[in-house]
Amino acid sequence: PQTIHAKFHYGPIDMVCLANEKVDIYVMRSAPYGEWQLLDTVETDSHGRMKYTIPEAKKLPLGLHPVK
Repeated sequence: PQTIHAKFHYGPIDMVCLANEKVDIYVMRSAPYGEWQLLDTVETDSHGRMKYTIPEAKKLPLGLHPVK
């Protein structure tokens, strides 16, 4: 399975995390000139972390893909 792990926080240092907030996951399938595509919107946990498993229908091809 393809899984994305991330941690979100306000500012350049990890002082205040984005706890229990919705975040959009975008991926660029044809880097570096492709368009950003919305994968999903998920909610972070109480520590500002999220774990997202990409569904089979949206699975990415082999290679490196920018995610934001």
